Amino acid sequence: MPAWQQTGLIAWAAFSRDADLTFPALVIYPLEAFTGTVLSLATVVSFRRDGAQPHFAAIPVYGAALMTVGGLLATTQATPIMLSVPGLGEDAVTLQRALDGFQFWGNVRGVFQMLAFIANVLGTGSTCHTHPASSASAPVTGPHVGGGFG
Repeated sequence: MPAWQQTGLIAWAAFSRDADLTFPALVIYPLEAFTGTVLSLATVVSFRRDGAQPHFAAIPVYGAALMTVGGLLATTQATPIMLSVPGLGEDAVTLQRALDGFQFWGNVRGVFQMLAFIANVLGTGSTCHTHPASSASAPVTGPHVGGGFG
């Protein structure tokens, strides 16, 4: 976003109209945002149902979901700004206000998304644990119980 401040308002608005406000982007961006949030919330549900996970893993698992929801909420503030760009024409004052607002909420969203990523990595690491080998505690069965060769 700082590059757009240097490049100029008209270039930012033109790029946004051609890239962010076209049919593929208008489908892919919301789909990506909602899918990430749903998967984070599903992870919380799965974590709560699986009592075998270590309790200390709850902090990053819940934190990731909370940060993902925070990112989605910040997106709800940035989206109307971006959607207003086609109607702003080339008025420098309104374009600057739009760019500043979109940059602010984009930065807030970026912080939430980075924290969600870190929490997801920590949550994955803290829930991945190995179980002792089942063969050590399982009873031995079969024709060669004594270990001999016949």
